[in-house]
Amino acid sequence: MLINVRTGGVLGQYLPAGSEKNRASLEVEAGTTASDVMAQLGFPAERTYLVILNGTAIPKAERETRALAEDDELAILPPLKGG
Repeated sequence: MLINVRTGGVLGQYLPAGSEKNRASLEVEAGTTASDVMAQLGFPAERTYLVILNGTAIPKAERETRALAEDDELAILPPLKGG
């Protein structure tokens, strides 16, 4: 199945070669989770990310269990900072 992934800032370096504007379409197997995609792309597991699926933030606890679906939009962003 095909999903769309976008990243923020320097995280675009983890997308496949040829990706433009921090966006990529990825072919994944049924049952794939956000954590699976992040591991497949080489995101360092020890870092913190804001993960958004179809416009809704996914808590860290659900990233390993919530399966993605065809045409899902997965955003992986650096953590928000502010003051």
